[in-house]
Amino acid sequence: MTIGRSPADVLRLVVATVALVVYLVVEALFGSSIAAFFEQLFHGVDALGQSVPSALIAAVRFAATCLVVAGVIMVVRRGRWRLLLTVGVAAVAAALVYALVHGWVHAYHAALVIPSPTAGPLTNRGFPTGEGTAALAATATAASPWLVRWQRRASWAVVDAVALALFVTQPVSGASLLAVLLGWLAGAAALVALGSPLRRATAASVVAGLRQAGVDVVDLHPAAVDARGSTPYFGTDRGGQAVFVKVLGRDERSADLLFRLYRAVLPRRLGDERPFSSLRREVEHEALVALMAGQEGVRTPALLGFATAQPESFVLVYGGIPGRSLDRVAPEELSDAITAQLWSQIRVLRAHRIAHRDLRLANLFLDDDRQVWIIDFGFAELAASDLLLATDLAETVASLSLKIGADRAAQQVVDELGADAAASALTRLDPAYLSGATRTGLKERPELLPRLRSALGAPDRPDGRDRTPGVVAVDRD
Repeated sequence: MTIGRSPADVLRLVVATVALVVYLVVEALFGSSIAAFFEQLFHGVDALGQSVPSALIAAVRFAATCLVVAGVIMVVRRGRWRLLLTVGVAAVAAALVYALVHGWVHAYHAALVIPSPTAGPLTNRGFPTGEGTAALAATATAASPWLVRWQRRASWAVVDAVALALFVTQPVSGASLLAVLLGWLAGAAALVALGSPLRRATAASVVAGLRQAGVDVVDLHPAAVDARGSTPYFGTDRGGQAVFVKVLGRDERSADLLFRLYRAVLPRRLGDERPFSSLRREVEHEALVALMAGQEGVRTPALLGFATAQPESFVLVYGGIPGRSLDRVAPEELSDAITAQLWSQIRVLRAHRIAHRDLRLANLFLDDDRQVWIIDFGFAELAASDLLLATDLAETVASLSLKIGADRAAQQVVDELGADAAASALTRLDPAYLSGATRTGLKERPELLPRLRSALGAPDRPDGRDRTPGVVAVDRD
């Protein structure tokens, strides 16, 4: 079992932090009013008597106790000491923090239910405490990477039930919600700090998934390529055809959501759409755009199959291409005939309003027959806006200038696509809108971007930054 820091854990930590901050702000502003509202909302619950609520509360607390005891026994018997350490750190941290901050919470009048003490500790109003509830939520969060889906759901069902029991047996307040949020935050922080099992599809599970989808791959090995947001493989099928395989799982999905969240808070127009509802929809969209681009005449690898792989991963398999990406091609090899092919492919994309959104050199491919291909439509959009098409063009000309120079790249844009298209790229020729690889290359050659802008007709700027009104550019490095 490989242990590491998963993007899913980082995303969980970010979401838990935001949720806790929102709760604290609402509590500070409206805590007493909300507590009074809930006291009135549940007024009359005592008409049920004490026996039914007491029995339910006792059952919930018994289930929670059994869950914790059984979990500890299982962990010790299987020797999962890292799991025990992670859970222990999370639980202690959650309980300590709750003990320090729970006094901030507003309470209103009395408890909604006063359980009868017929079942001893199970119906005692002080069991479990807020600290215990926070620790239980931290335990469920910290243990989740080691659990299968039904176990995670069962754990959180027990946590929610215990929190509800705490809510109705204590003076009406948001203390139970605070306990759950602190536990969630502490558990996520422990996973990020100490690491967790990386739940990624193995090569064997990918091969099995592809065979079920009708693609008989007989050899698969990791690909040492510049791939973002996926785990790439090279392989061959039973007929001897080379294939390229992309695997996207929960970690890749979480990393993509974190990246989108980061971009969403930046003060600039990036043209991002809302995230897809699921990883499946995201991968299906990539498959659709790749098929559409190929159908419209873009030279891109053929999509051979779509499959699932355990755990919780999806697989795209494309026909393999012998050759190199342009970031690995020497500048002297990029003749006008080769770059003309590239601009021809860009022209087709623009004609059908397909925005690739990652047209850096690593995604422009030169095969062994000296043909240019466009690969990886993982971030692409159909029916793209002018903004996205302009950003694509800016990325292409900026990254290509690193190989062939600013003057030659600018002249080719004008000659191949026209002055209007070249002018549209000017407002996006800013480091804030370019890929990390292109920005890195431009930092090493700071004269290129101002020269490129000047060659395309813009006034020369000493820093090369866009000064279009209403656009605030922020360097991502």
